[in-house]
Amino acid sequence: MKKLVWVVTIALLLSACSKGEAKKEQNNDAKTITIGATAGPYSDQLKEGIAPLLKEEGYELKVVEFHDYIQPNNALEEGDIDANLYQNRLYLTNFNKEKGTHLHYLFAVPSAPIALYSTTHQSLDDVKEGMTITLPNDTVNLARSLNMLQNYGWITVNPDIDHVTVSEKDITENPLNLVIKPLDAAATARSLDDADFAFVNGNYAIASGLKFTEAVDVEQTSEDFLIYLAIREGDENEDFVKALQKVYESDAFYEYTKEHAKGYVLPPYQQEREAK
Repeated sequence: MKKLVWVVTIALLLSACSKGEAKKEQNNDAKTITIGATAGPYSDQLKEGIAPLLKEEGYELKVVEFHDYIQPNNALEEGDIDANLYQNRLYLTNFNKEKGTHLHYLFAVPSAPIALYSTTHQSLDDVKEGMTITLPNDTVNLARSLNMLQNYGWITVNPDIDHVTVSEKDITENPLNLVIKPLDAAATARSLDDADFAFVNGNYAIASGLKFTEAVDVEQTSEDFLIYLAIREGDENEDFVKALQKVYESDAFYEYTKEHAKGYVLPPYQQEREAK
């Protein structure tokens, strides 16, 4: 019986030591910030522009790359990452509503605009009956693309539908009988081999080697459609959040943006610097 008591006691002590070691390791890792981003310009922005500045603030930055628009928010909601960087605030608001998540957008970052590309046409005037146009299929970016098509006079959408949730089903007039094909956002750049025109989100355009100067048309991006850093609700006052905001608003990151993000739409805090 005494042997059994000693075995149990030793097991409990070993378990406590193991937990203590794990806690110690966790504490040692407390100054690491893990951010999810889509592969391409926003992960590059974090690695090249933000990580060195965070290091000066005492933080190591770990970037986890994703290849779709769903998993980064799921990972953030589940606590696998501390923040993510890939979406505009309307997309996040709609995601929270549809998925029941509890995520919060913080501030905008230098953002690559959505643009219309073609490998065979140089101008909007080249449009002809029956042409195929591909566009992102997520709610917000689909609506952005359709609104641009309406501005060109190529289609008309139902005016009673909210302009940020309109879909291809809300097209009421299509005088040129255009073939409107929503695709996964990551596939729109690849679709240029088959489509006459394609709307490509800025991050995927840059990742695919497309240049803004080569676009047939570039969106005049409003603040609603800038890319925002997102966190979980309740983390707004955490030290790592304050550190992120400090480095994004710094002189050093502004200089990085001017050198490495030409053609991007600047967030308000950088626009103020431009106006000086």
